[in-house]
Amino acid sequence: MVINKDQVFNLMDTNGRRNDVIVALQGYVTILNNVLNNLGLSWQRMPESLGEYEFYKEAVEMFPGVFQQHGPYDRLIAEIDKHPGLKKAMDELDIEWIKNHQNDCADVLGMFDNGIEDRARHYTSNLVKLGFADDQRNISEVGKLLLNPSDIKRDSIEELFPIDNVNVIYLRQLMKVRMYDKDEESYYSPFYMAIYALLLKGRISENAFCELVQGGTPYKCIDKITDYINEFVDNYDEPPIMDNGVIVPAELMTDEKLIWDVFSKKFKNTKSSSTVSTYYVFYSKLYDFNKSRDAASLDLLLSFYEENRETLKKAFGCGRNIFSTRRGDRPEPNDFIEDNSELFEGDLNENIYRRYVQSKKVDQIREYSDTTKRIFKATGIISFDNGYVELAYKELCESIFEIAQIDEKIYGKLSEEVHAHYDCFEEYEGDVNSFFCMVVPFSEILDFTEDIINRIVNKVKEVIGGETIESIPAILKRKREEEFAEFINDKYPEASVKLILSMFSDRVANDKKIKDAVSPDADVPTIYEYMVGIAWYYFSGKTINLLQSFNMSLSANFEPLVHAGGGQGDIVIREDDKVVMLEVTLMNANAQKRGEWEPVLRHATNLQIEEEEREDSKPVTTFFIADEFDSNTINIWKAICSVPMQSSTDKTKYTDNVIIMPVNTVELCKLMDKSNLYNDIISDVREMFKADTTSFDMTWRDRFVNKIMA
Repeated sequence: MVINKDQVFNLMDTNGRRNDVIVALQGYVTILNNVLNNLGLSWQRMPESLGEYEFYKEAVEMFPGVFQQHGPYDRLIAEIDKHPGLKKAMDELDIEWIKNHQNDCADVLGMFDNGIEDRARHYTSNLVKLGFADDQRNISEVGKLLLNPSDIKRDSIEELFPIDNVNVIYLRQLMKVRMYDKDEESYYSPFYMAIYALLLKGRISENAFCELVQGGTPYKCIDKITDYINEFVDNYDEPPIMDNGVIVPAELMTDEKLIWDVFSKKFKNTKSSSTVSTYYVFYSKLYDFNKSRDAASLDLLLSFYEENRETLKKAFGCGRNIFSTRRGDRPEPNDFIEDNSELFEGDLNENIYRRYVQSKKVDQIREYSDTTKRIFKATGIISFDNGYVELAYKELCESIFEIAQIDEKIYGKLSEEVHAHYDCFEEYEGDVNSFFCMVVPFSEILDFTEDIINRIVNKVKEVIGGETIESIPAILKRKREEEFAEFINDKYPEASVKLILSMFSDRVANDKKIKDAVSPDADVPTIYEYMVGIAWYYFSGKTINLLQSFNMSLSANFEPLVHAGGGQGDIVIREDDKVVMLEVTLMNANAQKRGEWEPVLRHATNLQIEEEEREDSKPVTTFFIADEFDSNTINIWKAICSVPMQSSTDKTKYTDNVIIMPVNTVELCKLMDKSNLYNDIISDVREMFKADTTSFDMTWRDRFVNKIMA
């Protein structure tokens, strides 16, 4: 990614940015794949293609809770309805008709790129930033892997991490993310800065960590990274040091107090004009004190500052205290000036402007770092908890990431690198065939030789305590499972689980409450699936391995991020004597018919056929969990049990007695109280679904067709 000299980089475009960034990226690549590959549209504006329009339309449909207001789109649809020919052509994806009649529809066609196609480009630019697509919106090999994470081939080092495949994909890509200067030569790697800082300091406040990582730039190479990080982190809570590199406008280079008209043009706040008035009152009191330097004017200054501390800290203190004075203290004026000498030495107007520009940049850094943090979470190896950041698997990471090697990767120049995959910017991230867009495993990204890998393996064995390297993943997974069980007990006691599950019946009133209670990084359907899994964990008497059963990516702190997809069931629980699959949906009763019947039946059938082919095959029971059902859904699932079902992956394979039991949220909560009957209840479900399928005639339709064709 190329950035300008004064630009703060961002990993997700501001237009359309949202908390559930991993859900967004997964959704965007899914929609883009449908637009380009399933519908066969090109990524162009109207009238050349419907691609960008179709992307926006599907994004609105996929994320109705996010895109609640879409006035330009609604107005466009209303206009299209007035042009039956255009509407028909769009429904049929008839681009030739649109091109041939564009003069007749010129006014309507002019509306497409205003709040619709332009937003589609903004949203998909986020895929480009992480290598899931190139500038032309061709889906990369990495993007295709994100669509089917189960296809990933993990290398020997990646196998050591107790993280899922989606986590690995993000870990790989973030290790390849670079910010280049305009010459496409010097670069800065934010993820390596993050890893290095956490290896060095162990635990860092979230604000200091985000500002450190997000504030990096390819235009300022830091020679001694260790000294820089130590000084930055250790002194973070101190008042900021003045940035004397800021260019001060000529209008401000005066000893006189700035009049409002001049001040308001240079000290702007685009979100609130009234806030600028607060800035000006503060500046005026600061100026008056600097002139008089007496106790009375100092009291007025500090009193106003204390009343408006948060606003002024953000505007002039980089989010920290502007003055080294505690609330209520009134020091001697000379002592106050000496303690805050940076502001009072030289010209006050110039100093306060420098501090304002500096603070504005820090504010932007913090704004962008919010999404950077959420994307870092998707690696599964960085923990953000209670305002602090640390590596989730510190001993493992210290064995794998050699700090000296990471140091060399934070800043660099392309011309000084020797790499088999690239030797210039275009080959690094120029198009869909570039290194950035290729599927490259962890060891190859870090240029690990066989000797380095062997050294890492021996170190990991020594640190973790495994007799063989093959035993390490099992040891780490077992430890993580124990931590997950402890996490559930602490954060989600049974009463809390029932309370949260009860909220899903009223999405309008409770969506925000649900995200606040569980995780802002996931969408509500993903959270529902997560909470259903925890409820089932309690129903089982805490006997199931829930962590291994989820088809969901979690953060290092066990927060839900995104459903991993890949054609698998939502939650597949493998026990010693049975397999239980939970298919979970928040679709309402009517939508279930369109959106859930086919995938649920397909997953249940395929799982049962796969299980029957195992030497130690176990009975499969599927539970369909939703907040509500209609009668047809309930009865269809019962009827299916009596019909032989065909595999969707191998048409020669069939199975009988596919059991899909509907259970609603209220019933699930009641099941939590019956953990002592867990096995009995599942056995009862199976007994209830038993049907005689031996006499089912698979040729019944053929006999009918033959009769009417005779």
